[in-house]
Amino acid sequence: MADGKRMHRVDAEIQKALAEIISRFDDTEITTTLVSVMKVETYSDLSMSKVYVSVYGNDEKKQSIIKKLNDNKKQIRYDLAHKVKLRIVPDLLFVVDDLEEKADKIMRLFKTIEGDN
Repeated sequence: MADGKRMHRVDAEIQKALAEIISRFDDTEITTTLVSVMKVETYSDLSMSKVYVSVYGNDEKKQSIIKKLNDNKKQIRYDLAHKVKLRIVPDLLFVVDDLEEKADKIMRLFKTIEGDN
């Protein structure tokens, strides 16, 4: 169980550091768009962190931001290494976090069903 608590702390530290790194990133499209690091899931061997990012905008904008983040993950990982104290800094994979959109869609479906009754 201690390992689970440790990984939770590692994920939280990485999430906090990445949020700061992305907010100061040297790309106008990224810094002028509302981009939030929603969740980080790191493998227990620290080989990879899956970073869930929420991007305000249409699907084209979201894919553009995710592509830029993944294209620049070497620099982002370098910056991360200077912000978090880990023996191994995990590789990063940025993905769109669409959980909020899915929840909104489900709520609209429930409202539609309620309206039919």
